[in-house]
Amino acid sequence: MEKNTNNKRKQTLLDEIYSLRKEMMIYGTTKGLTNKKTIELSQKLDIMLNKYPLT
Repeated sequence: MEKNTNNKRKQTLLDEIYSLRKEMMIYGTTKGLTNKKTIELSQKLDIMLNKYPLT
């Protein structure tokens, strides 16, 4: 059961990463890569990616 819970957490985090990445790409292409919001989203995405387990 613990493995199933870990898989769900992993999938939830992955879904959040994809969503945030999409939002960041929209801001980056419409507002520019140096836009404050684009940078904030990029930094938030970095944090989430560092939390994602590789194994």
